[in-house]
Amino acid sequence: MALVALVLGLGMLGACRKETASSVPELARRGRSLFLRGESARGEPLVGRLGPERIELSGHVAACARCHGASGRGSLEGGVEVPDIRPGALGHVRVNAVGTVDDRSRPAYGRTTLLRAITEGVSASGRKLGVAMPRYELGEVEREELLAYLKQLGEAPDPGLSPTTLTLGAILPLSGEREALGREVESVLRAAFAEVNAEGGVFRRRLDLVVEDETAPEATAKLLERGVFALVGGPSTTSSASEALLRHEDIPVLLPLTSSGGDGEGARFFLYPEESQQARLVVQHLARTDEENVLRRHPLWVVRPEDESGRAWARAAREEALRRELPAPVESSALPGGSEPPPAILYTGPASGLNELLQQLEARGLEVPVFAPASIAGSSTVAVAGRHVRFIYPPGLDGDEERRQVLSTFLGRHGLRPGHEALQRHAYAAARVLVDALRRAGSDVTRAELVQVLESMRDFDTGVTPPVTFGVDRRLGVRGAQLVRVEPVGGQLQAASPWIPLSP
Repeated sequence: MALVALVLGLGMLGACRKETASSVPELARRGRSLFLRGESARGEPLVGRLGPERIELSGHVAACARCHGASGRGSLEGGVEVPDIRPGALGHVRVNAVGTVDDRSRPAYGRTTLLRAITEGVSASGRKLGVAMPRYELGEVEREELLAYLKQLGEAPDPGLSPTTLTLGAILPLSGEREALGREVESVLRAAFAEVNAEGGVFRRRLDLVVEDETAPEATAKLLERGVFALVGGPSTTSSASEALLRHEDIPVLLPLTSSGGDGEGARFFLYPEESQQARLVVQHLARTDEENVLRRHPLWVVRPEDESGRAWARAAREEALRRELPAPVESSALPGGSEPPPAILYTGPASGLNELLQQLEARGLEVPVFAPASIAGSSTVAVAGRHVRFIYPPGLDGDEERRQVLSTFLGRHGLRPGHEALQRHAYAAARVLVDALRRAGSDVTRAELVQVLESMRDFDTGVTPPVTFGVDRRLGVRGAQLVRVEPVGGQLQAASPWIPLSP
């Protein structure tokens, strides 16, 4: 409801023909953040006052796009008609419709009357706007930024969008130790989009996929230079610099999981809890099942690499342990010394590191359960994982035979060989979610509208995962996981725990 306010005023920008500082592209980019996210480019929340009581709306609940839509076309919000606020609508005189009881005619909006509508709730005709329209508190800088964005609202298509194609991007490991995994994910994504294209595409637009190697310098920047509408993918571990760039450009990102990020706002969505959140889930599970209070006397061990993802994994495990009044885990990049074994080890890193860890445990005669993300449960780990390793498997095993059959049939249709089942499944699910959201967004889709559609997705059945649900403050589609073991012969997954919900 928050942004019914901008409705009347926004569009008039088109009437302002005079070129001013507010038409500078950089100002418009900053105004986009105010309009779409309710936050200035400096991280300050947009503030509006609602109704006679002047109830404060702040941040994303005050974002103009919440009522007017990301493109400014308007909507029907809680029974209140929110008008089109694009330049072509507000920049023209509106006459009263024949038979209309209320006089809703008004002159075209200009700069002064538009600002008055936004900040004081008074229309171009001098009438007070409805109480559903907030009165926004804007400084001089914010006014110029918002006006600059409104002046171009809904006019230029987002990058990656043309009348005949919609270009999507993926950042995958295409070299190094994880190359085989990246190639499998790429093949699944291309096959999923090829099926859509064979059926006529999305609103007659062909889906094109461009891929950059995540190990290449400035991979994200190179991908954006190629013009992509949104990102979809697999086991990406993008850096903080890449995350900042994606946020700066407001690019929708849909990944199965990643090593950073999580619930909240923004344009980044995940099918499953990222690996750092999976560490939290393991600590929660161990604490719930610790009937003899072993964890209060002996700390967990966390073995992880000395990189950003490893530190995030260790930090999440430590914070969850302390939150539950447990000793802080012992952190190391290798098996710690000492003769007394821990209650459990939480490992993240490459599959080769897990193999080495298990061999060291065996050499020292230690019987310790090890917990690790299912993303590294490839064929190279099966032989040595044995009964000691519990993999954190977000899809869960309920109804898994049917899901496996869906994936197997899909792979067979495209001549793809079964490989890393978890990643192939994740990539297929991500493609299904993205395609469905694009279809729901309509033929005039924008990046911001795609984000809003994803936020509204409830219990979507991908065919290969538990139902996916997102929300305004929920960026994790499946909140939980199941612990599984891998059978040494055949590599089949077997349940090692019930479904574990991820607590807030």
